[in-house]
Amino acid sequence: MTLRRSLTLLAVALTAALTVTDGATAATKTTAQPRSEATLSATSWGYVDSATPTTAHFKPGTLPIGTWDTTPHLQRSYVNFDLSSLRGAPFTTVLLSAGETHYVDCESRATEVWRTSAYTRQSTWQNRPAEQTRVAARGADGSCIDNDATFDVTTAVRDAVKHKDRHLTLAFRVAEAHEADPAFYRVIEAPPTLRVVDNAPPARPTDLRTNDAPCAQDGTGALASGQLELSAQVSDPNGDFTFGQFTWWPVADPAQRHTSAGSGSPAAAYPDTWDLADGTYAWEVYAQDSWGAKSSTVGPCRFTVDRTDPKAPAVASATYPANAEGGGIGVAGEFTFSPNGSTDVARYDYNFGGETREITAGPDGTATVSFTPTATGWQSVIVRAWDRAGNLSLSTYYSFLVKETRPTVTSDRYPPQGGPDGGIGVPGLFRFAPGMPNVVAYDYRLDDGASARVTAGQDGVAEVTITPATGGDHVLFVRSTDTSGVTSPEREYRFLVDASPVVSGPGNVDLGTSATYSVTPRMPGVVEYDYWFASAESTKWTVKANTDGTATLPVEFTSADQTLLRVQARDASGGLSPVTEKRLSLNTWRPEIGYEGDIGTQGRAATFTFTTPMPNAAEFEYWLTADPATRWTVPVNGNTATVTYPPPKIGDYEMLVRAKNTAGVWSSTDNITWTVTNDPTVTSKEFQANGRAFPGTFTLDARQPGAVTFEYSFDWGPFQQIAAQNGHAVLAWTPPPPPDGWASHNLRVHTVTADKVISQENMYGFSISSAPSVSSEQYPESTWSGGAGVPGTFTFTPGMPGLVSYTYLVRNDQGAATDQLTVPADSSGAGTMTWTPPNRGTYSVTVSGSTADGTKSGSTRYSVYVN
Repeated sequence: MTLRRSLTLLAVALTAALTVTDGATAATKTTAQPRSEATLSATSWGYVDSATPTTAHFKPGTLPIGTWDTTPHLQRSYVNFDLSSLRGAPFTTVLLSAGETHYVDCESRATEVWRTSAYTRQSTWQNRPAEQTRVAARGADGSCIDNDATFDVTTAVRDAVKHKDRHLTLAFRVAEAHEADPAFYRVIEAPPTLRVVDNAPPARPTDLRTNDAPCAQDGTGALASGQLELSAQVSDPNGDFTFGQFTWWPVADPAQRHTSAGSGSPAAAYPDTWDLADGTYAWEVYAQDSWGAKSSTVGPCRFTVDRTDPKAPAVASATYPANAEGGGIGVAGEFTFSPNGSTDVARYDYNFGGETREITAGPDGTATVSFTPTATGWQSVIVRAWDRAGNLSLSTYYSFLVKETRPTVTSDRYPPQGGPDGGIGVPGLFRFAPGMPNVVAYDYRLDDGASARVTAGQDGVAEVTITPATGGDHVLFVRSTDTSGVTSPEREYRFLVDASPVVSGPGNVDLGTSATYSVTPRMPGVVEYDYWFASAESTKWTVKANTDGTATLPVEFTSADQTLLRVQARDASGGLSPVTEKRLSLNTWRPEIGYEGDIGTQGRAATFTFTTPMPNAAEFEYWLTADPATRWTVPVNGNTATVTYPPPKIGDYEMLVRAKNTAGVWSSTDNITWTVTNDPTVTSKEFQANGRAFPGTFTLDARQPGAVTFEYSFDWGPFQQIAAQNGHAVLAWTPPPPPDGWASHNLRVHTVTADKVISQENMYGFSISSAPSVSSEQYPESTWSGGAGVPGTFTFTPGMPGLVSYTYLVRNDQGAATDQLTVPADSSGAGTMTWTPPNRGTYSVTVSGSTADGTKSGSTRYSVYVN
């Protein structure tokens, strides 16, 4: 088939695919013809190269652009298209497909597409097509290479078709500013193609809403204070991705237009109300698809921005006036909330100290709530106002005093917590006092009993006698009545009738002694008492009561845990009273343990001394917590005893001891805890917290019985061995030169027995500095001394071997410094310099040393205070 025949068929296909009858509706287009596309192939292509200015490169496999080496080697590529098939055919978009096949630098892309004069098989660098108009461009976008790169060339194609140009030549090149830079070199797949698209526009947006309220075309529209959402349903007949393009402006000033695009279903935009002044605004929207096609605009709708908060509301109550006494417990009061000058209050929230509630405001902006206090004293309500736009006012704090109108109830014999004089069947006097004026009578009842009335005296006070028939908690309900017949809320007076016996006797007692306690009943008909210690519930004693119900309890203190005495009464029918508990302070003659010597080393016997304050102490018993079944005894000599104990192995130990007197009574126990280890000790005169870079020694002492060898490691290196002589060794060590003048080190050491048993490990940490030391008799460090014009001699002592000189400078407290000076070191490695301070103030001497081969030591900063 000839080229002309191919183009003719393409034109027919494109026309059939893209043409829609002029009178067709949008619905017809959507149903009958979805978006139409066709591909237009290139008729020819090629490139030109400045390195071969007279050579044509016609229809190559790829199209290079830019320069591919450091020597300018410029290349530009061209492609020809026959547009005759597009005459009379509808299209909305034409994309040039030019996928990349090679790149040099991800971040370097500056590709341009130009419309040029015709490209032919004779085109070379010297006679390359003339550039006419830049059509498209593309820079770096984060992708290293784009196999599907496209450029929108719709304008260029539409212009060529309009002017009936049959052929269109498009050129690829790197932008002029980067064309000579090899980093921007790219290669394009050949041949490029044109993608011709006829795209139907989106449908008109529908269901316009402001904060989910339907579109209001006049008035104020929806109110907004913070969140504002403009939304519309958008759709596209081709099913393309479609978004809404929203525009809004003040009704009073349409020139102040704001725009935002929104997607989703529905599409939505969110204007920031903080950027908008209070007032009424209009808005409209059109739909746009991914090809750039737009619908017609729909609107306008309206909304009003109101970011002005209402004023803090006013609160009033006739029953409970502000900051004053009123009402009472159980007396309901109405509280009225008013807008305090605000004109658009819609509701209030309020809180009387519990749950926050809401109430809708009336047409006049007010609302009334009722509150009934359940307690007296100062109370409050916190109220806030909300306007129609959702703005919130500051809080109003309204406080009021709830008047106490209930009577007061007191009783000396029956206070709320119970008293020692009360009891079952014991009458008690209760006094009622008024909580409001003109009280003439009181109604009262005990628990669920019948109500009774008593007349008040002229002072409003009344007294009644009540005899509790049962023990435990009781409630006396009392309310008052005044001369006009008004009754107060009911007072609940809770009190305890304690039926447990009263126990009296010594509270401080000694172990090994006896005491007597007296018992008085608080219930009728008591015939006997049981008593025991809480530490021995199964051992109880019983004594008969006297005819008046009292009794005497003999007690012997034979155990260190007898600290809580319990007593219970029993009547003739076998009824039991509650239990009385009397807590005792018992002197348990606790012994003390002391020790001498090294108790923390394996195999070394420690000496322990036991001391007891117990009278007539005869012996000590001691044992280890880990083996309580094995116990040892030792007689008391005076009030002490001494024992030795060699810990058999490493670990944690606890020893307990108690004393026994001649009557066989045991004291309480004392204890001592300690840890036994067998790691060797490490000491060093030269290598401590801040040692110098000179050879030195470590003294190693074993604490493992039978240790014959020390194994040691410096700085996590391999372990080495040194023999132990009677558990002792001296390890010599020369530190390596510390980098940067300072280094930290560690020495790990453990011992090994002849049976290859390894001890615990000791890690000895220390640091090494190669910096020299500085001293001065005339100017001791950081000490005010000398004076302006008074010379001082400074001695430098080496911190590492082999120093032959010292370099120093002096700096004052303003930062100014002298030149660096160098002084030689003497045969001992020391050096000196003399310096005369010019003025009073603070100075510093910074000094470092050097060896013969130029190795530098660390530096030292020495502070000098000049009087």
